[in-house]
This record gives sequence, structure tokens and C-alpha cells, in this order.
Amino acid sequence: MSVSIRQRITDIAEMSTERPAVVGFDENSVEQVLTWRELAERSGRQADALVEAATRRTGPGVVAIEANNTIQTVVDIVAVLSAELPLLPLNPTSPGPEREKLLNFIGQTYGRAQLIDADADADADADADADVGRPRSRASMTSPIAYLLPTGGSSGRPKIAIRPGPLVYEPRQVPLPLRRRAGWRSGQRQLILGPLHHAAPFTTLLDGLLDGNTSVLPPYFLPAWTVELVERYAVEWIQLTPAHMRTILLLVQPDPASFTSVRTVMHTAASCDSFTKKRWIELVGPQHLYEVYSSTENIGGTLVRGDEWQQRPGTVGRGFFTKISIRDDAGNRLGPGETGKVFMRAGRVSRGDAYLGSQVLETTTDGFASVGDFGWLDEDGYLFLTPRRHDVINVGGEKVYPNEVEAQLLEHPAVLDAVVVATEEQVLGSTVGAYVVCKPGASVSSGELMAHCRAGLANYKVPTRVTFVDQVPRSAAGKLERWRLAGRRG
Repeated sequence: MSVSIRQRITDIAEMSTERPAVVGFDENSVEQVLTWRELAERSGRQADALVEAATRRTGPGVVAIEANNTIQTVVDIVAVLSAELPLLPLNPTSPGPEREKLLNFIGQTYGRAQLIDADADADADADADADVGRPRSRASMTSPIAYLLPTGGSSGRPKIAIRPGPLVYEPRQVPLPLRRRAGWRSGQRQLILGPLHHAAPFTTLLDGLLDGNTSVLPPYFLPAWTVELVERYAVEWIQLTPAHMRTILLLVQPDPASFTSVRTVMHTAASCDSFTKKRWIELVGPQHLYEVYSSTENIGGTLVRGDEWQQRPGTVGRGFFTKISIRDDAGNRLGPGETGKVFMRAGRVSRGDAYLGSQVLETTTDGFASVGDFGWLDEDGYLFLTPRRHDVINVGGEKVYPNEVEAQLLEHPAVLDAVVVATEEQVLGSTVGAYVVCKPGASVSSGELMAHCRAGLANYKVPTRVTFVDQVPRSAAGKLERWRLAGRRG
């Protein structure tokens, strides 16, 4: 039987009054603990204020919150979902013009609904002047929505993925079956490193709250501190990205003894290079490392465990309650080993209306949907991803996949991070260019890196230009943003 979010949090609070719901940290990294009783009381008061504000302003509106990784953000999230208002977690570092463009787009789509900023303090009065009631625009709501998640495309133009609502607690659906398959246990201690405005950390937090877990939520990522938190709180479940994983390896060189409490490390958001994957398998054991390939649009997903990956290096796994179909440009199905666009179907049909407004997913007549990724399946149905077509570099008619060159660069002991893009060349049209971040204290020349690449790659794949930078462009979720380097010369 389903119950409301508010009732579920209240039920857990009655059973686990003083047990920690969230362990957070202030600006000085000092621990702050939010008990289940405090979460229920604070979010309940804030939910009442939100409902009153929405009622005064002729109906529900989108509630936008700055999704910092803090205890107050967790209270805000629970409050908005308890009030059964549409929630929009915003990237707190996004510049003002970008944020206003996003809010205006949502306001225009909603037509008559109110778009409200929710920054009310948990102890604020629900009076007529409460901060939660600042209207942005008006429109009519076309359908109930639980939350909206901006998802940036490779062009940098965000889309708004929606989750129908209101959100309720269904015991058979919490946690998500995929997480249950990966060793999730009710009441566990989980560490969330990703930003809460991104789908994987956000939904992992929600599942944890609804399943009575204690969530350890550092406000920012520091490699050494991460390992310390795992040991201090005997963390059992970790959700992170390959960028986190590689940085921890290169800057901390952790000991497997630091991870003895961990049952599951789940990484998402971007492809993982083989060096990082192999080293983490050594750290936590192949049966405790899981990779998920999915999307904010929730059209389906794959899951692969470390020992499966060892047998098929590079795979992102098989469909989990998901059928996968590889199609060519004409929509024809392709066979094993043939590369095309990846389409997925979760259950009987994948949603074709996963975006807000006029934006729609690419769908097929038989119910499959795609977010534009490319890849191929082996004979056993394991998926291998390849770069999107606009990322492929054409060097004199030869195709170069950037992630292959990046993986080779990352094998060099002096390299912390790297991104590969096309650079203009008068004769060939394009050649391979690389932007490289060196490990602190390490020194390497561009010639040495080119020689390193030449030892493992065909000549046309070797970078003709290497530019050393302090950092490469990544989203808050750890995904490379090559489009930010388009047209740039080193």
C-alpha cells in the first residue's frame, strides 16, 4: 500500500526518533547531524508554509531550491515533496543569466502556474510575507509533476526531464530494483558525493530517505576527506562518478583496508577508463563494484558488476528490466557487433514525453526511446558505448574516437585528467588535439605524451597538439563537456 512522503518520513521518525537521517557539515567541515525526528518536524512546518503560499497564489507552482549538499537542502527537498508541489533542484553555481533563462522557460511552459523560489527557513512562520511565496510567472498546470531535473546535452543546451507526481512511498519500489540488485539494504549508511541537482545523487538520496538510511552528505569533494568519511562512519554504500574515483586513486592512493565496511560502490554519469576500473576492483573487490548506464530521462538502464566487466572489459552491462535495440539512421535494427544509435525500452514501453514542454525523446513505433547515445551489443546482449557522432574526429577519412585516446593518455602516470577534441588542419581537415591536467608534482612534456600515445595507438590517433591546463571542462556530475572547447586552439 502506498503512503505519502510526509507520512513515510513521520513513520520512520516514530520508529527511529534520535537516529541520524543525515550527517552534514558546515562551512568549516564541522559535523552536523539531522535526526529523523528533526527532519519530520522541520520539513513538516516548511511543507505547511509552502501549501499555504501556493493556496494564496491560486494553485501549485514549481518550487525552485538551490540544491547545495547540505542538511537544509535535504529539509527543503522533503518539504516540497511532502507538500506535493513540483520540485526543481537548481545548480547553486549556475550563473544568474543561465538560471533566469531556465526559470523563464519553465514559467512559459506552465502558462498560468506560479514559479516559486523555496528558500524558507525550517523555522519560518507561514505568514503572507514568507520568502517561499515570491511569484515568477503564472500558468495552468497540465499534469501533476513530482520533480523536474535539468539535463544538459552535449551542446550545452539543457532539457528539462520530468517525473510524474505526486511522489508517494511504495514499499515494493523503494529502493529502485536496480539498487536492490546491487546490494542495497534498508537502514544502511550511505555516502553521496555527487551534486543533488543531478539525477543519480538526487534519486539515491530519495531512496535512502524513504528506506530509513543514514546519508552522509559532504558539501564538496575532497579525495582524502572522502576516504576518511568512509572509515569514520563505516559507510556501506557509495555513489560516485569515475572522475571522483580516478582523483581518489591518484591523489590519495588508498588502502583496501579503508573500504572494509563497503558493500557496494556504484558509479554513474560517465564512462570509466580501464585503469580506474581495475584499481577500484582491487580496492573493494569485483563483487562490490557496480556500474550503471542510464539517463535522467529514465527510459531504461544497464547494470554490470566488476567480475562481469573483467570478462568483457569496456562494457556498461546488460539491460536491467530493459530491452536494448541498436538502430541505424533509417530505424532498422542492427545485429551484434554493429554500431548504431542505442534505443531502450523499460517494461512494455518507454516514455516519449519525458521532457517538459515541446521537447520530446526520439522514439520508435514499437515503444523504444533514445537519448542520442551510440553503441553496439555483443552476442550475449552486453552493451558497449561509442562516442556520439559529433564527437568523432575525422582525420583524413579515418575515424578517431576521443575516449580511446583519452584512455591512453590517462594510462600515463603523470596525467590526472584529459580531454581530446578535433583541431583544424589544412591538409587532413582535422587532427587530434589533447588538453591535459598533470598530477600535482608531476612533470611531463608534450613530446613524451605523444610518444606514450604512439606506443599504444595508430599514428593518425596520436595527438598532434597537447595543451597543459589546470582543469578540463566537466559538468558537476563529472561528465566531459567537449563542446566548451569547440573551436579553441591550444
